[in-house]
This record gives sequence, structure tokens and C-alpha cells, in this order.
Amino acid sequence: MPLVETPTPSRHGRLIAAVVRATKPLFHLHLALYKRELARSPFPRDARRTIVDGPDPDRLLFVGSIAVEGFGVLAHDLTCASQTARLVGSARGRGVTWREVSSPVLTAAEAARVELPSERADVAVVLLGICDVLLATGGASWEASLRRLAERVRETAGPDCRVVYVGIPPMAEFRPIPPVAKRLLTRQIERLNALTARVALTTPGASWVPFPEWRSEGLYHQELLSWATMHRRWGQAIAPAVVTSLGAVGVVGVPRDRDAGPGVRAWTPCPGRRT
Repeated sequence: MPLVETPTPSRHGRLIAAVVRATKPLFHLHLALYKRELARSPFPRDARRTIVDGPDPDRLLFVGSIAVEGFGVLAHDLTCASQTARLVGSARGRGVTWREVSSPVLTAAEAARVELPSERADVAVVLLGICDVLLATGGASWEASLRRLAERVRETAGPDCRVVYVGIPPMAEFRPIPPVAKRLLTRQIERLNALTARVALTTPGASWVPFPEWRSEGLYHQELLSWATMHRRWGQAIAPAVVTSLGAVGVVGVPRDRDAGPGVRAWTPCPGRRT
């Protein structure tokens, strides 16, 4: 049974798309506010280190925006990518090396065109969508860009590279905004997330990880959102899917019979490939 129902065209879905198109100026206003916030927000200031020491390292690729760039934290060790890599290394008892393709304002269309690292990778983690929400990106464009990105990743990282798509965070909940804008942003997030799930469920060797539950203790400190905690929760949600994908690196597209758990689609490993 699929973990997420594949979206189908509906009158309600078409209505949401029409409303989003009609209210693009409002979305673009929030994009301008977002860019202003980026300009005055902290990012890591230390040297980037993309290795977890250990034997026979797994190779990862992270493609994304603020989760990879480290929005809101001052050290690269606190970013979602670094925390995911450490958790994967700990779970598998191995080293981890990784590469990052990121920009605070990276869109899916840009990610599908940008130059990717030439190094091989076992798993690519895709964390996109924030700017696409604020640009009111259309569903067809979003879906096509995600599929093209997976194709390009496998052209450079190798045909057996797994892809883990991560859900867009409920960003409309993170700061006070007018109710109408909040509803519009939330509908666009839900729409793009549903399409991302469809891409993952119909792309061999791909999986889908919803954004983790964020309304929990420790996420706010003195009424301010703790981005360090947010990055940690992100990593804790993503790492199990990466570990499962690494255990199934091999011939892409052969599904396993058993369910690997929430947010993870499991695959049959190829005999002879390291796991």
C-alpha cells in the first residue's frame, strides 16, 4: 500500500491552482519579505566540513536551500545536512562523505539546471520548495523539475543513486502573518508536497519523507523559533530514510514486499553491492 496517496486532478485542486495564480502578487510580497529576512539572518561562519570519520564511507549528496545552507545557525555542524550525515554514520557504523548543492533561494527549476558534483553518490537528499511556494510555482513545472533533477543526479552521481525527497516545512506557521496569506501559503505547501510524494512514489529508487512534527517542546526559546532544534529534527526525520536507501543501493526500481516504515519506501538490494 502506498505511504502517500498519489494526487489526482480534481475540481478542488484546479480551484486551488487558479487561486494561487490569481494571488501571485501576494506570494511575491512574501518572497520579498523572505529575502529581506535572509539578508539579516545568521548562517554558519566556520569552515564547512563534509566528512564523518569512519571506514568504508557512504557517499551522500544534498540539494536544497536553507536546510543545507544552515539558515539560523552559526556552525556547519548544526545544519540539517551535517546532522543527517552524523546520524547515518552512527546507524551504519561507517564513515560518511557528502557534497552540497545549495543556495538560500534555490528553486526546483534552478536545481534541475545547476552544475552538479562529478563525484559518485549513493543517496541524494532533496530539500527544496520554500522559494517555489513563494514564487507560486505551478504544479506541472514543480513536478517536471523534480523528475529532471533525479535524472541529472543519476547522470553524474551514478545510475544506482537513490533519491530521498523531503517535504516542505509548514513555513506559514513559523511567524505571525495575516490569516488569508497563511491559508494561501499553506494550500500551496500542501499542493507541492502532494506532488513531491507522487514523484517519489513513481520514480524508481526514490522515497518521500514528510516534514517532521514541529509543534513540540524545545522548538521555541523565549518565544523565538530555535533553528538549531529545527535542523536537528530535520536530520532525525531524514536519516532513517537515507539508511534504508543505503541498505538497498543496487539495481534501481525493484520494490521490496515489506514496508520500511513511515516516510520510507524500501527497495531490494543488488547482490554483491556493498550494504
